[in-house]
This record gives sequence, C-alpha cells and structure tokens, in this order.
Amino acid sequence: MKKFILPILLLTTIFSFAQNEIGIGDVNKNKGFFNITKIGYFTNTSVKQELIIEGEKIILSDLDNSESHAWSLQTVNGYFISPYLSLGIAIGLDSDNNFTTLPVMLEIRTYMSDKADSFYAFLDIGPTLKIGGKNSELRKGLAFNIGLGYKFKISEKLFLISDLSYSHKNISLTNEGIGTSDNIIKANGIGLNIGIIF
Repeated sequence: MKKFILPILLLTTIFSFAQNEIGIGDVNKNKGFFNITKIGYFTNTSVKQELIIEGEKIILSDLDNSESHAWSLQTVNGYFISPYLSLGIAIGLDSDNNFTTLPVMLEIRTYMSDKADSFYAFLDIGPTLKIGGKNSELRKGLAFNIGLGYKFKISEKLFLISDLSYSHKNISLTNEGIGTSDNIIKANGIGLNIGIIF
C-alpha cells in the first residue's frame, strides 16, 4: 500500500503547483488556493498502551519510547478564507519504529499578518489509518497536531515554512474503532517541520 501513497501525495503537490502557475492562487497576498508540502521529524515524549479486559479494569501501561521517533511527509491543499485564515485538507504519511500511519485531517491555519513574512499557528485533526506492521490489515485511529511557525518569502510565488508542533495519536490495535477497541496505543510527541508553500 505504501507504493501507492507516495505517488498520490506527489501528484497532489504537482497539481497544486500547476494551479498556482496559471494564476489561480496568490500566496503573496494570502488569498486563493495554495499547497503546503512539508517533511517533519517527531520524537515521542510518551507512548502508552490501553488494554481493557472484559469484566475487569482498564490497564494502562507505559511503553519504552527511548528509541521512539517518527518521520512525516504531509501535503496540504487549502484556500484562504481571509488574508489571516485558511482551511485545508492535510494528507500525510507518518512512519515510526512501531507502525506507519496515513492521517487525513482538516487543517485550520491563522496568520498573524497578511505580509509575505509572517508567524502562523495551525491545528490539524482527523482520522488516521495504521498500515503495515505484523499484518497488512488497516487499523483505525485519530490524529491531532497543533503548532506555531514562520513563513518567509524566497521568490515571487514560493515561500519556506518552519514550525514546531505537538502531536497526539490514538491507534486501535484491533478491527474496532477507537471508541470500541479494547487495545489502543496512545502516542504524544513534539516535532520540527520544514516545507514550502506555493
């Protein structure tokens, strides 16, 4: 399945770049359509397993996260509602020591200024799927990211971004969803992301 995900992310990025080249978007004035493509490195600050035994209590155990980190690739296609606010759909691929996930999230992004260089804050939230691992079955989950960053202009239609974010992820280890699963992994982490917006 991983073989199909990366080409889809790249095609989405190319399509968005083409939109801007023909003048649909105008990122310099924070209006119209845009694309953000970024990579990130996350270190997990805590990883817990929640196991519910029928007729007994919930067992919550800390898992070893001393070597736990993740790489992330994400593309966001969005639209500026105003020069200070944008909404988008973020599609990503996160891979760490334990599992690989495919989050699809709603992104809300606010800019402190409508100028070319500006601080921003963002919130991503939505479902995620665990892929690969010991078996090939898809597992359901929920992902949440919040962060602060800075956007700066490097050419007429191209900007670099860099941000710090806090990430929370719940993954079911059974065929059930998060609300009904009796075996869940909960991971929290801090990440550094760099990317481009055009």
